[in-house]
Amino acid sequence: MSGSVAGVKAGAIKIVGRGKYGEAKLEATEKGKFIPKTMWRRGSHTAGGIGESQALTALLGERDLFSFPKSVYSVRDCLAIASSDRRNALILDYFAGSGTTFHATALLNAADQGTRRSILVTNNEVKEEVAKLLQKSDSFPGDEEFERTGVCESVTWPRCKAVVTGVRIDGPPVSGAHLDGREYAEGFEENLEYFRLDFLDPAQVARGDAFQAIQPILWMMSGCSGEREDSKGSQSWFIPKHSPFAVLIKEKEFRTFRKTCEERKDIEWVFLVTDSEENFATMRRTLGRKYECIHLYKSYLENFRLNTQEALT
Repeated sequence: MSGSVAGVKAGAIKIVGRGKYGEAKLEATEKGKFIPKTMWRRGSHTAGGIGESQALTALLGERDLFSFPKSVYSVRDCLAIASSDRRNALILDYFAGSGTTFHATALLNAADQGTRRSILVTNNEVKEEVAKLLQKSDSFPGDEEFERTGVCESVTWPRCKAVVTGVRIDGPPVSGAHLDGREYAEGFEENLEYFRLDFLDPAQVARGDAFQAIQPILWMMSGCSGEREDSKGSQSWFIPKHSPFAVLIKEKEFRTFRKTCEERKDIEWVFLVTDSEENFATMRRTLGRKYECIHLYKSYLENFRLNTQEALT
């Protein structure tokens, strides 16, 4: 803020108007020297204020919640600035916290009929003092009693479900309303899925028995469209009924697989399982530019392995 004030005093930034809340609208007069900053001084945008603490209490009930949650309205307005011209944007939040980003995305979609998607990633961290008490009572990480006190299990997931359904996880409809008047109990027309990341047995992966574990990733890569379906990957290919992707599991069946894909006019993504770069290139050329083709190795884990030398270069 001090930089903008200095810019105004120096004449490098001019005040061009006022917003409905009395905020100054700034414009740079000298490029490169001063960049006007956006500052929201509203109670609804204050972290831990009415913009979030009241929302969390309404959605989850009285419980030991975040002590300093972000305002859903400030996050909504930030997303609006970043995606006003991309109403189908994909929003990724690596530190989901209480789930504010998903809530803000739903609010923004409802306001402008957008189809934005959000992916929230978080661990299931348990407060240190709670963890110590649980361990004294012989409950440890991995135990059901221990895990349900973590932030994801006790706050993030229950909050996101309540946002969509309008019903609290403990049963009653959510009371109260958003600041724009929309009742919490009205919910939102959003789809919601919860996936838990876990470790896979390398031997199981090497045998090709881990397809069911990675299938949700393929569903997300292809746009999270349609009802997600499961498959063990034991057949020659997998083409879900309601999602726009197809997976060739046994490359010797490529000819029949290609014909089957052509019969489905909605297919947009094709995942080809083969350890041969040459075979993948040939199949991709044969399929043409109609599809987004992705190479999957038979040892599925290799497709998603992190911190390898190749991933770091």
